[in-house]
Parts: sequence; structure tokens; C-alpha cells
Amino acid sequence: MGRWPWLFPNPHREIRIDGGSVLGATSRAPLFRFVFALSMVSVLPITRAEPASGAFVQDTQADDQGTVCDGVYTEAQAERGQALYRESCAACHAPDLRGNSVSPSLVGMSFTFLWGGSTLGALFDRFEERMPPARPGTLSPQTYRDILAFVLRMNSYPTGAQELQEYDLHQLLISANPEPGR
Repeated sequence: MGRWPWLFPNPHREIRIDGGSVLGATSRAPLFRFVFALSMVSVLPITRAEPASGAFVQDTQADDQGTVCDGVYTEAQAERGQALYRESCAACHAPDLRGNSVSPSLVGMSFTFLWGGSTLGALFDRFEERMPPARPGTLSPQTYRDILAFVLRMNSYPTGAQELQEYDLHQLLISANPEPGR
């Protein structure tokens, strides 16, 4: 227990109070731990969380940028992406894209919290650099784009007339609030 005995006191040591009664050290340990934890929480600065990719988050849209709400993928591309997702991603991120304790969710509020304000290019780069974990970068760029289209569909972003292309990715912002209903 050596380093912080007041935080983790020796449970076998007795403390005598007012020369008579014996108080076991363990009876005061929970109070000290609670006070210590409370004091640490109150002094930690509260900051805005950065996206998982470490990508630059923009507060405003540039003139030459679109958003994923502009219909940047096709339904056929998302269908291909669904099959590829099941094959390469579902084991970690779950069939419903909700993730688990190790892999983040790719849908809903957690997705938009992590990626809202980033570009699709940042998310694509993250996929390509780190996924699948056992063999990152081994899928074709088209496969990663198809999976990305499937993720967009599962987040209720609208489809469009053209497939998602590599040259578009860094020009498309991920909107934090997809339009409901498609």
C-alpha cells in the first residue's frame, strides 16, 4: 500500500480514538476514497472531445464543400457495402453497427458525436489505416467506399444519383444531424 497510505490504509492497523475505542482503518477508507475521487473530478478541466480520427473539425462549411446530406452515395453501393460489412466488419462492430466495449458504434448519436464535423475523407482514412484490425489496409479502396456508403445509409443519410468517389471524400462534411426519414 506504500505510496498513498491515507487513500488505501492498511486494514490490519488499528487506530485508537480518545485513548479507548478501537477503530479499524477500513472504516474510514471508503470516505477517503470518495473525497479523493470527488476532488479529482472537480479539478479536471472539462474539454470538448475530439473525433476518433484526430481530424480537424470545422464549425462552418467551406464554399467548395458539400455534406453527406447531399445524397453522395447510391442505394446499390450501400447494398454492396452491407455484404462487405458483414464479411469484414460485423465481427467487431456487430451486425447492427452498434459496436461493443472494444469497437465503437458506427450508427446513431455515438457516430455523429465522434465524426460530426469531420470529412468523409477522415473517416475513409481511418477505415483504410486501421480496418480490419488483423489486416489493416488490405481491402480495396472501392470496398472501403462501399462500406462507408452502407454506414451512411444506416445513419439515415439520403442516397443520391452517383456513387461515392475517392476524390470527393475530403470535400464532404459529415453532418452532425442527419435529416430524419429519407
